[in-house]
Amino acid sequence: MRRVTNFLLHNWPLKLGAIILATVLYSGLVLGQNTRTWVGEVPVEAIRPPAGATLISDLEPITVIRYRAPLDVGVLSPSSFVATADLSDIDPVPGGPPLPVTVNLIALDPRVDVIDFAPQQVQVQLDPVQEREMPVDVTHGTVPDTINVAPAQVDPSTVIVRGASSRVASVAAVEARVPIDASALNIDREVDLIAVDVNGNQVPNIEIQPERARVRVAVAQELATRTLPVVPQLVGEPATGYRITSVTVEPLVVTVSGEAASVSALDSAPTVPIDVTGRTSDLEAMVAFALPADVSVSGSDQVRVVLEIAELEGTQTFLAGVTLEGARSDYTYSMATTQINVTLGGSIAALDAFDAAALSASAQVSGLAPGSHIIVVTVLPPPGLQVIEVAPTQVSITVVGPTPSPNLSPSPSQ
Repeated sequence: MRRVTNFLLHNWPLKLGAIILATVLYSGLVLGQNTRTWVGEVPVEAIRPPAGATLISDLEPITVIRYRAPLDVGVLSPSSFVATADLSDIDPVPGGPPLPVTVNLIALDPRVDVIDFAPQQVQVQLDPVQEREMPVDVTHGTVPDTINVAPAQVDPSTVIVRGASSRVASVAAVEARVPIDASALNIDREVDLIAVDVNGNQVPNIEIQPERARVRVAVAQELATRTLPVVPQLVGEPATGYRITSVTVEPLVVTVSGEAASVSALDSAPTVPIDVTGRTSDLEAMVAFALPADVSVSGSDQVRVVLEIAELEGTQTFLAGVTLEGARSDYTYSMATTQINVTLGGSIAALDAFDAAALSASAQVSGLAPGSHIIVVTVLPPPGLQVIEVAPTQVSITVVGPTPSPNLSPSPSQ
């Protein structure tokens, strides 16, 4: 007993200081890991939704989190946490009631220990995904009394709306909203499309494909409409030796609308210039119109133009020498004429490039007996050209056989 007492009293100031220091350190550790509350909004992400299903509305966020963390962790934010709700066990039912789903919350910093949070469940309402094809309606709002508006044109005229079946069913129209003001300027622009219900209110969480449409509206203070022929404007010339053989446009006529003064000044609907400089082949293109700014085209604002381009055709006469084929070496042949005229036909470019020295004519004399004969001349057409005329078509040929050797008789013997 005395030994224990001596041990406890020995260096008691140091031992007491050690106890106090340990108590302070422990208290600091406990205070540093005390429970704290974070208030804000952490969005809950829906994961593993059933195939072909979609949420009717966004999930309720987490708003209160109780946690422990060292003091040096600093200030937390919504990005410090990840909250998810697993929807894999939810069956989508059209118009079905909301169902509770447990929320999983984790802190991205491993030093933060989440103790509690609210809400720990969220109400989930899943609908099967549905899609519909619907027309696009152009709405103008209130039009000033001094302005006249032609029927709107929209491209595409129909779109696909896609989303939860209950929301798709509530879509009454797909609108392209284009306000008309007193400036009386024609409208031609891309417009965002909006799905609305019967009351004109936008239906949320609806996907529209495509999301935008091109809207064209003729606006004028004094509106006029006319039907005009389409006239392609051609500039330049095809390559040398080529010409345009036909021009086709589709459509042949179009209806234009706009300010009366501008419309009445038109006698045709010209296209933008089509350059044919140096072309050697046909051309097919969709071409826009070149109309005044206050005049627009009803329907498509492009026309299909087809140009057919062909080589220029012609004829040219060349002088060709006549050669003999099948002549015997021991015969002598003479012709009344050794040259004939050959007229060739084809493209101008081919005729200009043809070398007359390459042209030949022939007369077949094999098997001819000595005497006078009339032989047809043969001319082979050069590549890319054709023989139009040969003059003369026949030549007179005289064939002379070899001179017989004299027959020498032996002299009589003496």
